[in-house]
Amino acid sequence: MLFFTLCHINQLPEAHVLGDSIKSYHQEADFYIGLIDKKERIPGNFRANYPVIEISEVKIASFDDMAKRYTWTELQGNVKPFFAEFFLKQAEKVIYFDCTTLVYNPLDFIAKSLNNYTIIIVPQLLHAGIHPDEKQILNTGIFHSGFMAWRKSDEAKNFLNWWGNNTATKGYIDLCKGMNADQLWLEHVPNFYTNVLIEKHEGLNIGAWNLPERLIDISKNTVNSQPLISVNFKGMKYSADYKQKIKKYLIAQTLPMYGQPDPQNKKIGKQFARNIRKINSFIDKLIDLI
Repeated sequence: MLFFTLCHINQLPEAHVLGDSIKSYHQEADFYIGLIDKKERIPGNFRANYPVIEISEVKIASFDDMAKRYTWTELQGNVKPFFAEFFLKQAEKVIYFDCTTLVYNPLDFIAKSLNNYTIIIVPQLLHAGIHPDEKQILNTGIFHSGFMAWRKSDEAKNFLNWWGNNTATKGYIDLCKGMNADQLWLEHVPNFYTNVLIEKHEGLNIGAWNLPERLIDISKNTVNSQPLISVNFKGMKYSADYKQKIKKYLIAQTLPMYGQPDPQNKKIGKQFARNIRKINSFIDKLIDLI
């Protein structure tokens, strides 16, 4: 069984924390980090504890064009089919998690399901009438691409080829036009393919999108009385425990090499503002000297 995640260079700490959590339950499994960057740009004081596969090794024919057109967030999702196909050449069973995920229990039940299914996807919601805005979920996608699993097969290969053909050219995030990077394409999967499992475990892929319907008991490590399997902190405030784990892998802040800055990324906006203030301050000092 092979696990992998994808990250930009500034997300390497999160990717390593995910790897640590997986290895605590699956010590013999392989865990790889797909880096949407060049390994040579990793700061010298950062120790990579897991194999890092840089984007160039995957040999995506359309990657240069994708990197020019997509934002960092879009690009991170849209290269997923290509990395999945790459890793399926190395293992019979492949499991993907977003790099902002922590695993809290074993995933043997997923490995077992892959004996009978070739594609596993997870719904964003499981219960009707609980989420305050179900229409919002319809806009972003019935299924969530933060977790997926595949078994090596012609069907999985056909799916990844089809998915990748779409994410390479139609992977923008524009909810008003029915586009959400790699995710909305998953709507078709149960109809287009045969051996598909819609995994409805309550404790798998907990995130901001399904918190209204999930009752988490940290003391018992359960969700709706089922074992807590994984939490995806994407779009959520990091817990104190998660922050502490990330501190173990401190890395010099480095902007992603590929893709365009996210227009809604507040951190980038703040960085631009800081740079402008520095420039203005420098100009003021020059004026004072004249």
